[in-house]
Amino acid sequence: MKISHPLLPFKIKTTPKELNVTAHGGLPLVLEVLRTAVPRSNYKELAKALGYKGWKVLSRHAESLILLIVAGGDCLDDLKILRGDTALQRLLGFTISSATQAKDFLYRFDQTADGKKLSKDESASLSVQGTANIRDEGPGLRILAKILRHIVRMVYRRMVHWKRAPTTATLDLDATVVAGAKSTALYCYEGFRGYQPMMAMMAELGVWLVDQFRDGNVGSNTELEAVYLQALDAIPPGIKSIRFRADSAFYNEDLLTRMADKDHVSFAVSVPSSQELVRQMGIIPDSAWNAYLPRPKTKPDAPTAKRDMAPNDDPDLESSTEIREWAELPDFIPNWKRNNKDKTVPFRYIAIRVRNRQKDLMDESRNQWRHFAIVTNNHLDSGLDVLHWHRQKQGTVEHGHGDLKNELAAGNLPTSRFGANAAWWRLNTIAHNLLVFLKLATLPEEMHAMRPKRLRFCLFDLAGIVIHHARRLVLHLSLSHPGAQILVDARQSLLLFCQQEYTCQT
Repeated sequence: MKISHPLLPFKIKTTPKELNVTAHGGLPLVLEVLRTAVPRSNYKELAKALGYKGWKVLSRHAESLILLIVAGGDCLDDLKILRGDTALQRLLGFTISSATQAKDFLYRFDQTADGKKLSKDESASLSVQGTANIRDEGPGLRILAKILRHIVRMVYRRMVHWKRAPTTATLDLDATVVAGAKSTALYCYEGFRGYQPMMAMMAELGVWLVDQFRDGNVGSNTELEAVYLQALDAIPPGIKSIRFRADSAFYNEDLLTRMADKDHVSFAVSVPSSQELVRQMGIIPDSAWNAYLPRPKTKPDAPTAKRDMAPNDDPDLESSTEIREWAELPDFIPNWKRNNKDKTVPFRYIAIRVRNRQKDLMDESRNQWRHFAIVTNNHLDSGLDVLHWHRQKQGTVEHGHGDLKNELAAGNLPTSRFGANAAWWRLNTIAHNLLVFLKLATLPEEMHAMRPKRLRFCLFDLAGIVIHHARRLVLHLSLSHPGAQILVDARQSLLLFCQQEYTCQT
């Protein structure tokens, strides 16, 4: 078979000269937003914690990694791409850190709780297969957590300015597994080496509140109260009520009792299967089961919620191949201490059963009902409403995990050091929150639901020419590209936001 000439009719010539052309004309906006959101005092504090003599060197490394993550790089060697864009670095005002400098920066986060730097062997000795050990964070990681919370408050203040700030905070907590190719990573429950961070997201804002980096062998039900308390502490001021959603890892008597009786948190949590639970669901008469109807379409609470989901992708729509039903479980009362106290209202259990719709075509052994349940302290809403609300967790924290690992760079851990990987993961959560703030503070509302990959395509990867004119740098963009005017307007919006913040503070 004869193949026609596949190449287009142009030639490529390379030159050793530096060209004043950048392929990332929109990326400086990320740096401008980062400097708006992160006070200089945080860099000074972090420099002291990591042993840097000056904060400017540290800020260069931190900013270089944030820009790398947002630009689509997923390993330290990708810094070479940004370093090769000399016109971009002229706009940024500094030279992007090298891979060696960035690795040294991340290694400094491998610390004990009191700030002592760990050697490679000392760090590896703290991860032991068969022992679920949650490491204490060093000062460097704690300051990164402080920066993460500060950006959350910036996002909330933006919503206050719009008079759209939520008064309720919904905490969605869940763990995720990320592969670690190095031999120091421990095997997780899925059978490969990796880590298992526990994450907390505030659904109304679409931002991460907490990320606790864990070894792969640490179960998702280990020491959950500390993560829960950190999430409570990270909620911005102004919130009047708190709700909580999670899977069966959080089915814990002490934790749920604390939520209901002390913190007055409304919760819905999946219940792990047990013989007694299945027996109780099995004796519910057929007349007591109700159809699991689809959730009515409503506008998403979160300003960054994904609105491009096709109707058939809605997780609450009834599957065409399954029958789903739900029922109350009034007689299921576990033998918990709180249930043995006088005047204590037991928690409410709601059962779900699912089976294949085409029962006549299936073997009897494959046609049995599959049973599930949730527990809640919400006794006011209908069972179906509680089930729909609990199921919405799949569209917040689980999608957030996907954004971190697939749209940003959290899925590719760069080193063999636990603390360095924890810092890389937290920098990705900071980048995620920063993009939420960038969208709310600078971009038109129709772009608020854009995910990182699309933002990169539409706004950050703008080709431009950098020239020096009248003692100022000027970035020339083609007005034929839709992102050019958006970038101009975004920078003006950011300037206006800074002026409003200054006015409020004074």
